[in-house]
Amino acid sequence: MNDDPTTRPTLERLLEMTREMRDEMRAGFQSVNERLDRVEARLDSLELRVEKVEEQLDRVTSVVHETRADLREIKKELRETVK
Repeated sequence: MNDDPTTRPTLERLLEMTREMRDEMRAGFQSVNERLDRVEARLDSLELRVEKVEEQLDRVTSVVHETRADLREIKKELRETVK
């Protein structure tokens, strides 16, 4: 670094400003990371809830299919009884 008395204060000020910007950026990134962590936690929770809903829908679908088969069987028996 040049020890010229006219440029030294300017260079020191630029270095100080650079450090301040670095610190502000680090704080900003920390804030963004914290928010992303919260979003990720919420998405994980949502994913679990969606999985539970899917499981319930699978069960409901199974019951509907069983009920449909039962109704067909009852319908068939009623037709045979009426004949």
